[in-house]
Amino acid sequence: MMPKTQKATISVPAKTDVQSAPLAWIDVPENRARSFDPDEAAGLASVIASAGLLHPIRVRAVGNRYSLVAGRKRLEACRLLGWNAIPVTISNATTNDEARLEEVLENLAGFDLNKLDRCQHLYELKQVYERLHPEAKRGGDRKSEIKTQKLRLDTESEEAFGFTAATAEKIGMSRRAIELAVKIWTDLSPASRHRCQGTWLADHQAGLKQLAEQTPADQAKVLDLLFATPPRATNVPDALTILSNGRVLTHVERKVAAVNDTLSKLPAQVAATVASAHVDARLAELQKSIATLSKFFGGLKDDELDTVVSEHEERIIASLKRRGRI
Repeated sequence: MMPKTQKATISVPAKTDVQSAPLAWIDVPENRARSFDPDEAAGLASVIASAGLLHPIRVRAVGNRYSLVAGRKRLEACRLLGWNAIPVTISNATTNDEARLEEVLENLAGFDLNKLDRCQHLYELKQVYERLHPEAKRGGDRKSEIKTQKLRLDTESEEAFGFTAATAEKIGMSRRAIELAVKIWTDLSPASRHRCQGTWLADHQAGLKQLAEQTPADQAKVLDLLFATPPRATNVPDALTILSNGRVLTHVERKVAAVNDTLSKLPAQVAATVASAHVDARLAELQKSIATLSKFFGGLKDDELDTVVSEHEERIIASLKRRGRI
């Protein structure tokens, strides 16, 4: 457990053996990879007050000051506690992109990112990587080029971070999952990203994916339905159904829609075979039902039949007219 440091123990902020640094020397860059929540910092402050700061923040020297790399919430929590100095580790990053990469990787290594934050961080990671390794974006001989330009932050891997399976495994995600997360963030409009932050939808990846597949205009309409007071829909699929049909589907309609969706994804010949089999099964079921009803009606007495007819008189008359009996 780290002690609560009350005053600085360094004379200049450029040394790499620094154990603590004055809070007044630390600047927070704009456009952080993760939005800052003051309430979370306040909650963390109470934990640090009783247990101390377990993990130092990470900074890098910029001129004669420090620039925060990772640990914004910890930094602000210590400010709230009135600390004069805070334990730090010094980053080897020499550029904004390298510092950004460290920030994103540290956040991804944690467990408190919601699904929307994770999408943003993976998108940020892709952007930084492509700026540091333009040859990866252009294509080319990646085996020879990338290996000669390893990032300082990943000296143990055979390749620099390029969304390879090996690197994906390091953060516990498959390559496909990373690609999907990046696409979700890319396809969500800036307005949709902002509206989703801090809501239940921010931690619902399936919903975010379905939302991202819509146009920006439809994304706004879906969110209007979800975040209305009271909500007019409780999930993205229902909101999309309301947009297209004006109402939520019944249970039976959902089953039919699911079958139709499945059939639409099958090759035409296979879909036709499946549909034909389904129709044949339905016809057989109807024929069985008709036979049962015919037997039932045949066993009714006249007064009992009159009662049944009176309850369905209009439909029976319409049927007789269609058949030309009246």
